[in-house]
Amino acid sequence: MDVELIGDRPSGELEENEAIVQRAVAVSRLLGIEPRLGRSSTDSNIPISLGIPAITIGGGGQASGAHSLNEWFINTNGALGVKRALLILLAQAGVAVAS
Repeated sequence: MDVELIGDRPSGELEENEAIVQRAVAVSRLLGIEPRLGRSSTDSNIPISLGIPAITIGGGGQASGAHSLNEWFINTNGALGVKRALLILLAQAGVAVAS
């Protein structure tokens, strides 16, 4: 057997008081979404491992079986996911986000 590296996702984490995390939590709650903070293997790992604050957020749908042959996604509220991402981006850029 030969073992071949097909990906390298270094780990890292942000503190809950990190500005981008707090902004994402505030925007989520503004939109009626209760945020779930946790750790996972995501594309955010690369910037975090380089010292760049980054987060991963949901896309506004339901999903299961990530990264498997049985993976699925149902776009139940995609517009809300896009709105959430945009509001987090605007808040991070310093634009006031009002309720």
